[in-house]
Amino acid sequence: MAKAFPLRRLIGNRHAGVSISVAFGMTMLIGSAALAVDVGSLYLDRRKLQGIADAAALSAAARPGEERAAAERIIAANCDCDIRISALTPGTYVADPGIPAEQRFAEGGASPNAVRIVVTRNRPLFFGSFLTGRNDTLIRATATGARRGYAAFSLGSRVAAVNGGLPNALLSGLTGSQLSLSLMDYNALASTDIDLLAFSDALRTEIGADVLTFGQTLDTQVTLPQVVSALARASDGRTASALEHIADRALPRALLPSRAIDLGPRSSGIRVDAANPVKVNALGLLRTMLLLGNANRQVDLSVESNLPGGSGIDIALMIGEPPANAPLIAVTDTNDVVVRTAQVRLMLDTRIATPLASIHLPVLAELGSASARISDIDCAPNSSAAVSLAVVTSPAKVALGTVAEADFQDMQRPLDPQRARVVKLPLVSVDAEAELVLSDLNEKQVDFSRSDIEDGKVKTVSSTGLVAGAAKSLADRMELRVNALGLGLDLKALTGVVGETVGLAAPAIDGVLSDLTGLLGVQIGQADSRINALRCGKAKLV
Repeated sequence: MAKAFPLRRLIGNRHAGVSISVAFGMTMLIGSAALAVDVGSLYLDRRKLQGIADAAALSAAARPGEERAAAERIIAANCDCDIRISALTPGTYVADPGIPAEQRFAEGGASPNAVRIVVTRNRPLFFGSFLTGRNDTLIRATATGARRGYAAFSLGSRVAAVNGGLPNALLSGLTGSQLSLSLMDYNALASTDIDLLAFSDALRTEIGADVLTFGQTLDTQVTLPQVVSALARASDGRTASALEHIADRALPRALLPSRAIDLGPRSSGIRVDAANPVKVNALGLLRTMLLLGNANRQVDLSVESNLPGGSGIDIALMIGEPPANAPLIAVTDTNDVVVRTAQVRLMLDTRIATPLASIHLPVLAELGSASARISDIDCAPNSSAAVSLAVVTSPAKVALGTVAEADFQDMQRPLDPQRARVVKLPLVSVDAEAELVLSDLNEKQVDFSRSDIEDGKVKTVSSTGLVAGAAKSLADRMELRVNALGLGLDLKALTGVVGETVGLAAPAIDGVLSDLTGLLGVQIGQADSRINALRCGKAKLV
């Protein structure tokens, strides 16, 4: 019978103690080696994988339509270590500080501008395999790249038709001296584009401020002659000659170009980038600067017309100050920047001789600001809507009536036309009134393809209630009131002559209104829009 081995003796037995200690010690040594070698190596490999994920996300975001191929090229160029793309998700990134960072990326969207990528790799274990029983472990890295594209856009870009001496009359009134541009000079201005950055660079030279950025230059007070001279420097040929002619005769009125031009992401530039210009129509840019220099100043014009029995039309023009922080031309990568046209008031004073009497037709027009903002930028190569604008047409009021001169010049108060005396004879007078109001505050989407942008295409948005001709509509709506002081007068014949004369004069007045508002860049119930530049492909990690 075996004798029981007392537990007390087992505890007190010290034979083979070294082997047990070594066994426990080796386990600790292997664990320490796994911690030091495997964990350290794992951290370095994850850092390397994160760098590759970041580069792949940037490349994918910058290549819309070929995101996966762009990411795979980056991965192949950086590491031949079996890195796999486990997820590649196009989406929309909104750089809004008010939204938590992790929620600013949303999968999908009408025009994705970002890519989120997840890459994985099996990494071998060294000492760690003794503890885990596995020869490798899976590591992953996630990165999100957002594309930062920008567009330049403007309103009032239509090239107005030439009607008699109207362009010279308007430009003379806005510059403050008599001009004599030829039809070829005018057509050269209307058909030439000028790079906004080249203009800013030329203006910097003109005022002797070479240390300023483009944005700082535009935010410097300058004079009309300096601005027009800079436009001439930024152009060539007949356009430059016409601009130099205007610069030599322009009055030295002060203005801040930044009130009309917002260069946005290009403001900090100091060098002209010929490969990425921001092209603006020369006549449109000249008009913008002239309107800015004449804000809240009445400009009086006189133009010839083909009115029956009339020698011409006298025009009073008032241009309002641009709204605060609302440029006429903007470069931006957000949908927060809104461009607006200038507010304009016109008073057309027309007299027409008839066999019975001389008829006086005072036509008033008040055109508010049309507005536009970028609603979407889609950098996909074949997109039919590379840039979309949300455009609101200018509210307009056109009336047959009169206002006091002080009321006409006060741009802070709306016009309140009163009945006009169109015929005044010793024993009889005829008063007339008519009013047409157009107001459509709904945003309308206007899409521009890449070819539209490259061709400098101008797209017109019309108000829902737009009529064919404002003056013609006034004639159709006109109400006449006859004040007779004697008997035996054929009042019916007199009112008939008035109505017939106004009807005949309406097309001519409409022609002057259309050409003049076209030259000013503000049309009745319409808005002309143009995308002046589009740049895509600059991506950043978000």
